[in-house]
Amino acid sequence: MSVKNVLCCIGDITSEFQSNIATVISTEARRIGAAVMFCVNSSARGVNALFGAIEMHVVDIPDIKRFDGIIIAPDTYGIDGMAEYITEYFKREAECPIVSLRAFTEGCYNVVGDDYNSQTEMIEHFINEHHFTRIAYMAGRLDLEDGRLRLQAYLDTMHKYGIEVTDGMIYYGDYWRNRGDDAAEWFITKNAQLPQAVVCANDYMAISLCDAFSHRGYRVPQDICISGYDDLEEAQFQIPPLTTMHVPHNEMGKTAIRILKNIWEGKEQEKTVGLQLSPRFRNSCGCERDLNMASFQRLFRDKEGLQRAMHHGTYMNLEFEGSDTLAELMFSAYTYVKGLGLGDMFFCFCDEDERQNNVAEMVGKYTDHMILKAIVNDDGVTMLEERFDRRDVLPEGYYDYSMPLYLVSLHEKDYCFGYIAFRNLQFDKCKYYLKNLVFTLISSMERIRIFEEIKSVSELREQSYVDALTSLPNRRAMEHTMKKLYERLQRTGQCFCIVSIDLDGLKYINDTFGHVEGDAALIAFGEILSRHTHPFGINARIGGDEFLALFPSENEAEAQQWSKDIQQDILEYNGRSGKPYEISASIGFYYCRKGMNMLACMREADKRMYQEKKDKKHARK
Repeated sequence: MSVKNVLCCIGDITSEFQSNIATVISTEARRIGAAVMFCVNSSARGVNALFGAIEMHVVDIPDIKRFDGIIIAPDTYGIDGMAEYITEYFKREAECPIVSLRAFTEGCYNVVGDDYNSQTEMIEHFINEHHFTRIAYMAGRLDLEDGRLRLQAYLDTMHKYGIEVTDGMIYYGDYWRNRGDDAAEWFITKNAQLPQAVVCANDYMAISLCDAFSHRGYRVPQDICISGYDDLEEAQFQIPPLTTMHVPHNEMGKTAIRILKNIWEGKEQEKTVGLQLSPRFRNSCGCERDLNMASFQRLFRDKEGLQRAMHHGTYMNLEFEGSDTLAELMFSAYTYVKGLGLGDMFFCFCDEDERQNNVAEMVGKYTDHMILKAIVNDDGVTMLEERFDRRDVLPEGYYDYSMPLYLVSLHEKDYCFGYIAFRNLQFDKCKYYLKNLVFTLISSMERIRIFEEIKSVSELREQSYVDALTSLPNRRAMEHTMKKLYERLQRTGQCFCIVSIDLDGLKYINDTFGHVEGDAALIAFGEILSRHTHPFGINARIGGDEFLALFPSENEAEAQQWSKDIQQDILEYNGRSGKPYEISASIGFYYCRKGMNMLACMREADKRMYQEKKDKKHARK
């Protein structure tokens, strides 16, 4: 069987179910020799509506017709209308089977839990084991089949046992964490007596409801019992641990790939596969159970992961804030992600020429052609300018079918920059860093874009940073770059090289041949220096015949080679210039490392430069 391509559309991949299911799907796909690509979106609840309008269009990036199977997770998207948009889009455009996870979707193959009977079992536990009659319900999204089935199970079970359901006993939630306070107020104020228990349609809502009741002075389970649904790992960490229904998420991912494989091989495949759920009775419903210490060990590890991500995020904002160009931003991204395991990051930007040809039509959309502008990974930054058809996702030669690819949109409100393609085998190990990284990148890109659009300000800034004679950056620009490199050194340990350069014999040229020729010598040397500017450094004229170069580097051999290249260019210039004089430069460099004083390093570079100048004078005698 030839390589099959699977597209998986999943939301908020940093959440537990999503990251787990993505890992399982990736592993199972590789096991059968299939390639998998993920279209990832972030939740837009509570943020600008324009954000969600573009976020749902992440599925527009690849050519849907090139896939042999599609897996969707409609209840993970967190954007109003996205489940409907994606489902209809795939049904209309795809020419392959579609598998829906956890939420029943008409016209697709479905892998779902037995929602009705599972929810019934939980409600009957409160009725038969705890003898409760005041059982309230926090419903999930009723636009999804699972949400409707779980609510119906509650209503039918209460009716079966002759328990009246009043209006105040049902609160309509949305499966997310942000409704706990409202729900707690609802159950307290809308009922003559506090419910004995609240059955929630998922764990996220149950955990938020536990917290909300606790903040109001109510104890769980002593004053009110609460249950969830899904058995997220977090449910086990909750104090008290949450009673819930265990959904076999790993089996869902394996089943999805197995369904696609059966179809590819022409085997008979039923349209809906129901997975058996099992109850996990814990302390939140009043059933006394010993605490699972292994769960708390996992909680500690997760806490450490989150703390590391928060620590990196704090410095990342400072790092990115100093980036004035895309190249600088990419280098800042490199210093942030190095060693975190984010894999290869391909930055694909919209083709601005193509966008400008039809500005009104292109608002909020990706261009048909994209530009691969940068690749960032642990090895460094590669700046590019490769144009390609967006439907290919990456230019030819960059796609590796053995590794999963995650597509994340880059946009600010309704302005679409493009997307990042993450190529990564162990995405779950770096999931905590993703969202902060992407949103900080977007903020910096928007700042750079606005800065570039204000041309008058940009021109003034350029003039203030450029030496009028040589067109090299001036002292002000050098100081700006040195400050950023030094601050980065303190945060990341990324050392940099300081190169002090002096143009030899400028006074002799001025006195003998006139200041016009002196200026010509400076201009010629400036052109030589400009050809050897490091992508993330600066070569500046800081006054008279004095120049300074700065660039990040870990190896002194790089600085030695840089100096040799400059001297070689000077020799070649002198050989062809036809001038009655030769230009010459003395060069001295010194590395600024963590814990060193920057001014002392500059003085040492000057000292070495003057020693070379002195050695030249002795050699001429």
